[in-house]
Amino acid sequence: MHTDIGYNLKIDNFSDKNKIEKYRNLLYSNWKNNAYYSYEYLNHYGSESNELMYFIFEKFGEPIILMPFILRSIKLNNKITNYFDVTTPYGYAGPILKDTCSINEYGPFWNAVDKWYRQNNIITEFVRFGLIDNHHYYNGDLVSTLKNIKGKILMDQQVQWDNFLPKVRNNYRRAQQFNLTFKLFKNQEINDAVITSFHDIYIKTMLRREASEDFFFSLAYFKNLIYSNLDSFFIVLIYLEDKAISTELIISYKNTCYAYLGGTIGDFFHCRPNDFLRVEMIRWASEHGVQYYILGGGRKNDDGLYKNKKSLFPKDEDVIFYTGRKVLNEQVYKELNRWAEKEDFEGNTQENQSFFPYYRRFNVL
Repeated sequence: MHTDIGYNLKIDNFSDKNKIEKYRNLLYSNWKNNAYYSYEYLNHYGSESNELMYFIFEKFGEPIILMPFILRSIKLNNKITNYFDVTTPYGYAGPILKDTCSINEYGPFWNAVDKWYRQNNIITEFVRFGLIDNHHYYNGDLVSTLKNIKGKILMDQQVQWDNFLPKVRNNYRRAQQFNLTFKLFKNQEINDAVITSFHDIYIKTMLRREASEDFFFSLAYFKNLIYSNLDSFFIVLIYLEDKAISTELIISYKNTCYAYLGGTIGDFFHCRPNDFLRVEMIRWASEHGVQYYILGGGRKNDDGLYKNKKSLFPKDEDVIFYTGRKVLNEQVYKELNRWAEKEDFEGNTQENQSFFPYYRRFNVL
């Protein structure tokens, strides 16, 4: 789709092997295979009613911005309508800019995207942005959603140690009494046994936390994701003697490590393996030239989970996880909201008023 002079917006999907390979080459050549944008990561969020697609924004024929998204059909009375909405996959997402380009390019990109939306009956858009300043120039409602911990890795490990809150240092010393072992696996060191150990601990953690079904990723999913992007992942395991008791799957991109998923076996909390894992990971990062360790946030700002993570980097300034909300057709949006409220028999219309798009919070679409 042609836009302003020099710009061109293309829209594509992953409907066959050739298209998937085309996307992989595009990501590898221009964005160094950022794992959050890899096909294997994204594909988990596609379904029969949720079509996985992507925008590629070009300037004078050169790709400068990439944004995967999910095109969701909208139903009324269990019948498909001509209306759709757009959301981005879970996690750090949104448009990603080529390193050599100016952040100003996001402005023309969003203008072109909106034009496509209006031509294709898109009613709303919900964007989860990354921590890479890709929320700039967003032309919808930008919401400061959650504080995230972005810890700077110091070359001076003694200063790093001194910066930890006392409870981190105390828990680490306690963990040392149990002679725990830290092992980081990368590249060809990652094999089926390592992935299975990670997955076993992760699933037990999700069961203990009574997590929603969305977080119960299969072993096959992790194998496909990791083996297809070996350069982008580390797996850390903490052992008590020969038993793996705590783990973290880490995404590596440029100079940053992202704590993606992990867990600890509940019977071994007294050994403080999670604190041991994080402190040893920071030590490893310092020795290998990593500059930042992103731990994410809590379920909400300043909750216990957030404070636990923050104790590792109490002096570092948090970064904000932004979300974007946009209504392209106010009339249809209001009609969908009214219809959804009317059809919702639980009578919960006063709850989750901030949910967006509002009609999706009901179990009637």
